[in-house]
Amino acid sequence: MKLFRYLLLIFLLWNIPTFFSYDVSIGSKLSYAAYILLIIYYLFVKKNKPLTIFFILGLFYYVISGAVYVEEIEFYYYGFIKFFILILAGAELMRNTNNAEFFCFLILGSTSIIIHATLFQNDYGRYSGFYLDPNAAGFVCLLGYAQGFSIKNTYFKLIGQFILTFAGILTFSRTFILLWFLVSVISVFANRKNAVNFGVGAAVLVIVLSIASILQLNAVRFQALESFLGNNPKSSARVIQTDSRFDTWAVYYDMILNNPYFGNGYKTLSGYYTNYAGVHNTFLMILGESGIFTFFVFCFIYFGMLFKGFAIFKFQPFLFMMVFTLMGSMLTVHNYFENFVIMLTSFWLFIRINESQDSISSNQLIEKGVKPVKNDHS
Repeated sequence: MKLFRYLLLIFLLWNIPTFFSYDVSIGSKLSYAAYILLIIYYLFVKKNKPLTIFFILGLFYYVISGAVYVEEIEFYYYGFIKFFILILAGAELMRNTNNAEFFCFLILGSTSIIIHATLFQNDYGRYSGFYLDPNAAGFVCLLGYAQGFSIKNTYFKLIGQFILTFAGILTFSRTFILLWFLVSVISVFANRKNAVNFGVGAAVLVIVLSIASILQLNAVRFQALESFLGNNPKSSARVIQTDSRFDTWAVYYDMILNNPYFGNGYKTLSGYYTNYAGVHNTFLMILGESGIFTFFVFCFIYFGMLFKGFAIFKFQPFLFMMVFTLMGSMLTVHNYFENFVIMLTSFWLFIRINESQDSISSNQLIEKGVKPVKNDHS
């Protein structure tokens, strides 16, 4: 069953079904295969209590958005069924995946970005590997980087974080660079020895600048990076502000404000049925498509994890850093309900944070001579 679990992790965390979506026939079959494999896995593993709060979120989103507006009913039903399979089986998959395994699969997935940049160069100059979109690829690198702080073996941790940082830089994602810096700063508050990671970042930048003539990198963003590291930070700032996500979000503000309670309907902010790009913000997507009640459930889940992660920061700082990374990255994507990496990471974090919280509480009670009572937060 371990080999089967690893196959599933490769399939989902490496984004294999979506990677082959350039061929509709192959992509569709692989997507079906992913959910069939999840069902098979679920049938043969020990069952735990389902993650009820995610079921509630799914019901609110699909029922409310579907009642307001649906463009393609078959697409809607398919999404509805897939999401609930993912909650049920995906939670068990991630419950049985430990820190080191998760870290390894994220590192291996990120190497596809490096292979993309070295062997399959393009005129765009931003690379994404299996993940197709550079911003999505940057999120995978960020996630692995944050989780690396859970690894006890220093060499394994630093080598893994070096690979993830190098791959992340090749995406030229502004979100990656910003969140990488913030996570690194937070890590120093957890342990001053983590300041060495700024050295890792500096080494990666030196290497990228050194091999820039070999790699076909995005000219505009590479020049911005050079300007930032040189003596012209204002030029870099102008590039950062160009084509900002704030401008993308602003396109949808009126649409959201006009229907705040129940939203505008299924996929109406995702760019599928309009001439505009999608909203590129999970928070706004949920608010705009399914209204404020679904939005409250969504915020309850993720801000709850963020606050709980902060409460146990002293004991398990990487959990807070991962939630921070996850929430920051969700400010740039609008495919939350279909995104394997985001959903599986959410389940993994929800389970681990509650387990860690219970473990810490139990240890504190034992120290006081009180027998703890088991509490299942799932």
